[in-house]
Amino acid sequence: MQQTDEQRLITRILNGHTEDYSYFMERYGENVFRLVAKLVTTQEDAEELVQDAFVRAYNHLSDFTGEASFSTWIYRIAYNLTVSWLRKQKMKYMQLDEKMDVSDKDIDQLLDDVSRIEQLHHACSRLSPDEQTLINLFYYEDLPMHDIAYVLGLGSGNVATRLHRIRKKLYIIIKRMEQHELSR
Repeated sequence: MQQTDEQRLITRILNGHTEDYSYFMERYGENVFRLVAKLVTTQEDAEELVQDAFVRAYNHLSDFTGEASFSTWIYRIAYNLTVSWLRKQKMKYMQLDEKMDVSDKDIDQLLDDVSRIEQLHHACSRLSPDEQTLINLFYYEDLPMHDIAYVLGLGSGNVATRLHRIRKKLYIIIKRMEQHELSR
């Protein structure tokens, strides 16, 4: 279904055909769940947050302007709900020392090494929710930069800059994990 078809479907829903909303839940539910599940610790929390996101989207369907696709809009709602929920959990995340000098070549070598997948997943868990979301949307969901910017509420230029900083942060986290392993 094209974006204009989805806009027509939204108009139908707003005109009383509420059962048509199931299309959006079936079409985007799994993707939204994947996004949220990568940020929270339990499947139950992820399911509840996804349900809350779809309920909120339904309740605010008349606010949908079509500025972004419905999928991007629901991602943004789910992301904002999840980040709010995580703030209440008072999670702590690693901060990046911007002064540390690391080359892009070193970062690429480390992060492209397939044997480090487990380390990379562990390192990602030490990122803040917005950093994890950016990584997930860019690498796993393959969203374009302007959609990621919309979901995260950033300017398009900020996405590339943040992505670069996050890659550097992952490099540092993995290097520290390795140093800690060697010092045992």
